[in-house]
Amino acid sequence: MFFVQRFTGMKPFSLITIVVPVYNRVNIVERTLDSIVAQTHRPLSLIVVDNGSTDGTMQLLERWQRKNADETFSVEVVSHPQKGACNARNCGLENVKSDFVMFFDSDDVMSPDHVERAVSVINREPAADIVGWNVDYVPVSGRRRVLKFASGDFLFNHIFHASLSTQRYVCRTELFRQSGGWNPTIAGWDDYEMGVRLLLMNPKIVYAGRKRTVTVYGQAESITGTAYSDNPHKWEHSLDVCEQHLSLNAMSVAVKWIAVVRAILAGNYCREDRQQEGKRLIESVVSRLTGWRERVFIRFVYRYVSWGGRGVSRLVKLFM
Repeated sequence: MFFVQRFTGMKPFSLITIVVPVYNRVNIVERTLDSIVAQTHRPLSLIVVDNGSTDGTMQLLERWQRKNADETFSVEVVSHPQKGACNARNCGLENVKSDFVMFFDSDDVMSPDHVERAVSVINREPAADIVGWNVDYVPVSGRRRVLKFASGDFLFNHIFHASLSTQRYVCRTELFRQSGGWNPTIAGWDDYEMGVRLLLMNPKIVYAGRKRTVTVYGQAESITGTAYSDNPHKWEHSLDVCEQHLSLNAMSVAVKWIAVVRAILAGNYCREDRQQEGKRLIESVVSRLTGWRERVFIRFVYRYVSWGGRGVSRLVKLFM
């Protein structure tokens, strides 16, 4: 069971609902929420799902709701103690009433014209199921870089560049529901697995352009953390599930792409001085391949990444 607090004064129809899951973010979530209430587009709906916080986050959300909800900005604060980001997002999805939904994380920010830009693309491309954009990424190290959304070849680009990571798109609510929603068995790279399922539904995708209106901040205490080798089972389980989806849809080439991603992951384990984890994973990958050319390429990728190499995706279509 979950408890919902709803501001009921909203009358205009909202095209987009933003869903924000929150867990123990009392010190930073207000920055995210303030960037949402500052949106130039109205009417707008926001659903914030507290995932059993113990640090006073829920109380802060209730105060923020009372201060900011009005007739053109609907705010729902939901308490959903069943742990896990996927469970929290699914809870929010159940309460969405708009045609489109935008999932957003509690430590990131959007510029004031972000939603307005998405709405303008939807109005211009009414058949669009997904509208995507580039984002700025600021890791824990502080070296800002651009994470790009794909302008084509969407499955390939998602598998190698996670184009459908959470903050990079808005999607039709019904498409999300038809896909089955967020998979609560995925503890890491849940948006990666979600993106594969969405793309297998052959949605109409529109690229909104190169302008960046979202800043994503890396956090040491986030799901991803700072080292792949700290929780290898998380990423490997997500890749296993993605491979199952692709195999069921007879996407044999894409299954091979997942093998390359596993080799990249194994190489990253080695870069983090976890050679045994890297060797375990790469041997598992190679043992499942039948062609000698593919085995040689996979081992090359593993070594190349472990030595600090980048840009593997550029080589994939030449060798696989």
